[in-house]
Amino acid sequence: MTDVEILQECRLATMEERALSRQIDRLAMMGGPLGIGSQAIEPAGDRRTNNATAGQLQKLEGLIERLIRKRDENISIIQSAETVIDRIRDRKDRVVIRYYYVEGQSEYEIAEEMDMSRTWVSQRRNLVLDALMLQKKKRTNVQNILKCP
Repeated sequence: MTDVEILQECRLATMEERALSRQIDRLAMMGGPLGIGSQAIEPAGDRRTNNATAGQLQKLEGLIERLIRKRDENISIIQSAETVIDRIRDRKDRVVIRYYYVEGQSEYEIAEEMDMSRTWVSQRRNLVLDALMLQKKKRTNVQNILKCP
């Protein structure tokens, strides 16, 4: 897998994790203590139920289990992405790449956080990606952007 593919896989994994978290938040906000009505209930022993409240609880539990599994799966992907990011020379470029690919932030969010324009963030991100792709082709001009052995 190339460095760019590692970063892209990391962003996809991060976005999937965020989507699961949003689903959990929406379900939990629907009412009572766990978002399932006006009173807390115990999970049903039998996983099948016609009770809407117990069904919501089961759905919430299932989403939480998926999120935990997804986070466990993402650890190695994030570690691989961090290895790629550590080879980037410029600190600001490392921040842009980390925020975009590991944290899953948009270019607008990164620009606001760094007090830069979205265009600058996009240009820096694309410059680093180009350098990573060129490095794979063994070009020498990437040393200005990446730490090459």
